[in-house]
Amino acid sequence: MSTQGDARPDPEAGADEPKSLAGRHVGDRRVRVRRPAVRPFRYRGPGVLTAQAATFAPRGPGEAAAIRLRRVLFGRPLATDEEHEERLGKVKALAVFSSDNLSSVAYATESIMFTLIVAGSALLWLTMPISIVIVAVFGIIVVSYRQTIRAYPHGGGSYIVARENLGTTASLVAGGALLVDYVLTVSVSVAAGVAAITSAFPGPLADHRVEIAAVFIVGIMLINLRGIRESGTIFALPTYVFLATTLGLITFGLGRTLLGHPPTVTGVVAPDVPVVESLGLLLLMRAFADGCSAITGVEAISNGVPAFRRPEWRNARLTLTVMGALVAVMFLGISALALVAGASPSPQETVLSQLGRAVFGPGPVYYVFQLATMGILVLAANTAFADFPRLASFLARDGFMPSRFAYRGERLAFGAGIVALAVVAIAVLAAFGGRVEALIPLYAIGVFTSITVSQTGMVRHWWRERGAGWRPGIVINGVGAVACAIVAVIFAVAKFALGAWLIIVIIPALIVAMRFVHRQYERRRLDVGVEPEVVIGPPRRSQQVFLPVADLTRDVVQSVKFARTMAEHVTAIHATDDVAAGEALRERFRRQLPGIDFVIVESPFRKLVRPLVRYFEHIAQGDGEGVVIVLLPEVVPRHWWERFLYNDNAHRIRAELLGRPGILVADVPYRRA
Repeated sequence: MSTQGDARPDPEAGADEPKSLAGRHVGDRRVRVRRPAVRPFRYRGPGVLTAQAATFAPRGPGEAAAIRLRRVLFGRPLATDEEHEERLGKVKALAVFSSDNLSSVAYATESIMFTLIVAGSALLWLTMPISIVIVAVFGIIVVSYRQTIRAYPHGGGSYIVARENLGTTASLVAGGALLVDYVLTVSVSVAAGVAAITSAFPGPLADHRVEIAAVFIVGIMLINLRGIRESGTIFALPTYVFLATTLGLITFGLGRTLLGHPPTVTGVVAPDVPVVESLGLLLLMRAFADGCSAITGVEAISNGVPAFRRPEWRNARLTLTVMGALVAVMFLGISALALVAGASPSPQETVLSQLGRAVFGPGPVYYVFQLATMGILVLAANTAFADFPRLASFLARDGFMPSRFAYRGERLAFGAGIVALAVVAIAVLAAFGGRVEALIPLYAIGVFTSITVSQTGMVRHWWRERGAGWRPGIVINGVGAVACAIVAVIFAVAKFALGAWLIIVIIPALIVAMRFVHRQYERRRLDVGVEPEVVIGPPRRSQQVFLPVADLTRDVVQSVKFARTMAEHVTAIHATDDVAAGEALRERFRRQLPGIDFVIVESPFRKLVRPLVRYFEHIAQGDGEGVVIVLLPEVVPRHWWERFLYNDNAHRIRAELLGRPGILVADVPYRRA
């Protein structure tokens, strides 16, 4: 006997349909197997199939249009095994994870000067000493985080370090503080970017700061939904243009000063601020706290180590070092240049804009510098968009945030976290009118709290592990923990009356909310979880299957076929106020669906749902330990308006029966061709 093909189903191709054909000779037969043109699954091994791209093909023109639009906005879907291609090299990583830290030099010096000027412009010289102290603290933190990256080469953000070394409460303090800080990072950065552009182009734009900022945030959100590699590509140019122009500003400005021709700020009227307080410890603490905004974002690289190309931890440490050096040089350079050029804080023009005009003149280079400053400030929010979703995914996997934050979308991005961050940041901006000076007092408290907890956890890590280099590690991270704790206390004291009390309240409230979410997940696990050692055997008695029916229709026929796979005896239940019509329907069932029991439940008061529910309860009570299964046939509506055209008895029956002991309810949807 000759054969052609293979009659066995191919697990890669799905369900093949072999077709018998006549052979050349009497008694011969051959089998032809028609395989699909596109295989929806790929066979990976016994019992394992991988869904191919064809599995997700659109089923109609509406879905196809939605997919095309999604691909235009976000790009093609990425498979999980493409993740390594989405990782970042050092050049792009500097733009993605350092934009917040790099951009903060644009307003850190000005923040110090705004605080000092309330005691008189003669005290602005203190800007430089305060800047030097801040850079020293910043250097300690950078060195400390280099140790953290070395100890946690697969990613060691504050939350993970605290969880593994200090326990749940400390980890939630670090996680909650960072979540708040990331929201404020977006708000402050974008607000500062809008201030930069309104300084270069004064006029009606200043009256629409919140609207402009909201547009920027939505744009950054959409870019991040395309994936981390694409966001790095898009954000790299503004970052490096800002670096080039800012370093050029410092080089030319200080170079002219050394040659005896220092740049001079003109055209800015110094604010007529009455001396409302004298120089004191509290004023210096506030100025120091404001300037410490230059330190925010330093923890981002430690959180994002898994996003780097291999070797991840080496690339992350090098990027952190380069970032630290650039921030120190730019911060000190801008502070020195501001004092040399006579810049003064003004609500009409930023200090950096004043320096740009004084050094570059009012020409094209100045406008490029201002646009680059606006770009880096707006895109500084990208650091938060890179880290907030990742931190939220860690918290979600541990059960402290809704589980949807743990899953990545088509572009391997944590979409839920990205969207949530954008929405909350816009709300914060609107609440504070998009003003940088109103947001700054709330800023950086969270980051110093989280860094303190993280560095304390690292001290515990080195003491417990005692591996190579543990003694220097304890010293470095211990100094970092103490320094950041002092800064956090200074923030809390100096900024309490200016709005810091709000953050001190919000962080504990967020921790309470995360614990509530965790309790709900634990309660759900205890309610429905099955212990691993429990063995569930077959049922001890046959189950009963019932179908509430109104007529003999295709959805009912499909439900009957399904019910017959579950039990030998299937019963159709018909509630009616017309027994004669019920008997006619019984006759149709007997003739067209032989073997199906048919029960008529008469309802003289014309209520149909409650008699059915009572009937099922009665059956369940009389069945003892058995299970009563109620299948509800349901036609899937083609259009939204069809939901209003048909009665919802099936939904009402389901609502009445769900959760009742001894009764299981299941929908059997039928989709019309």
